[in-house]
Order: sequence, then C-alpha cells, then structure tokens
Amino acid sequence: MSPSHQNPIPAQKENKLPPWLSIYRTLKSEILTDELADDDRLPSEKQLCSRFSVTRMTVRRALDALQREGLVTARKGSGVYVNAKPTCYEINSGRRFIENVATHGYSVETKTLSVSRVSARADIAEKLGIKRGTRLVAIKRIRIIGGKPAFLNFKWMPAKRFPNFNKIYKINQSVSQVYGEHGIEEYHRVETRVSGGRATDDEARHLQLEVGAPLIRSQSLNSDSDGNRIEFSQGSWPLDSVEFIFPQD
Repeated sequence: MSPSHQNPIPAQKENKLPPWLSIYRTLKSEILTDELADDDRLPSEKQLCSRFSVTRMTVRRALDALQREGLVTARKGSGVYVNAKPTCYEINSGRRFIENVATHGYSVETKTLSVSRVSARADIAEKLGIKRGTRLVAIKRIRIIGGKPAFLNFKWMPAKRFPNFNKIYKINQSVSQVYGEHGIEEYHRVETRVSGGRATDDEARHLQLEVGAPLIRSQSLNSDSDGNRIEFSQGSWPLDSVEFIFPQD
C-alpha cells in the first residue's frame, strides 16, 4: 500500500486539566503541606488571576471548591483564610460548653450579646412543653475560640423557673451557675439535632462570614433530674470550625 493510502495516525490529545481545577489542586497542595499555614490569608483574587493567568470567575470557582471542602473560609470584607484545625465538640449530658469542647489549646471566651424577656413562640413552647406566650428568659451570645467567633447561640428558659437569672448570670455569664443557684444540681440532654444550612445576614455578621456561607446548625433540649424541660437552645457554627463527637454509652 502506498504511503498516500495509509490510515493517518491520530494526533495525541493533550490531557489538560480545566484551569479552575488546576488552581484548586495547587492551592490545596500548598495548604496540606503547610506552605499556606493555619489562618494564613490567601492572595487576593487579583493576585491569583495574575499568578495563574486566568479570569476572576475561574479563580472564584477554585476558591468555592476549597471552601466546600472546608479548607478555607471567606471572611466578609477581609479575604479568604486557611482554616485552622476544627474544634471538637463532644455531645455529653449535664456538662458545660467548656467541658465538652476541645480547642487544641486555643482560649475560649463568651460574649453575651443580649439577655431579655420574651413571649414563647409556638415552636419553642412546644419544645419546652409550655403554653405559647409564656414568659421566657432569652440569651443571645457568641463563643470565641482562639480569638475567632466560632459559635452563635440562642437559649430560651422559663422565666418563672429562674427568677434571679440576670443577677446570677451577670457574675460570670454561666448558665450552669444559674441552674445551681435555683436548685438544679444536675441536668440532662433530652435531645440534640444537627443540620446544615447557609449563613443568614445575622449569622454572617456575628461569625464574620459571607452571607450564604455553609454552616452547621444545632438544636438541644435540656431537662432537670425530674424530667422538667428547662432550656431549649439553637446554635450556628461555621462548617469548617467544628467536629461533633457522639460518645457511646
């Protein structure tokens, strides 16, 4: 067969990665090898565009993938940061927050945002086994771990059960101490629920996240030793900030 009639050899196709995936893999490697350390700020979008010769849309797709994997967090008005090791929160009955949390040596602070009296909404009344409109003590506070906001928390408790709440709580912001001063030496977790979600305006503001950033949301219900429900709580954690541990009985 003459050369002109031979079947042509097909050209080898280049096995190139999509640009966003290449950027994602490069940055992920730099994070995992500590070239980018915990809490380091990533270069700006403009700098990354210049480094990789791509558009902002391509860079954002790579950063979104890193954030979905929990490797980085976008902080509103500040930039994108490498996530530190997550806090481990153990779900135990009758223990204070600080006793349940392992923070890898970081400090834990409590900042109370508000303490008020409110009427029980239908959903909270149902959880606490009380009538809608019953007066409640309502607390809104944030836990700060290693200098960063880590947990936005709301608590509701029957006001009649804790008449001296404000006076006692003001001393050291301890709900457990309020319990003790009102004759509740032991309390028990009735249930814990965990779900996913996206940061609302309020959550984003207090947790220093972008609106719509992924969150873990938790709900808990506590009772005294006689089975009376004394507290319903809701909280929000940045997705990358916590690992929940459920000990075996």
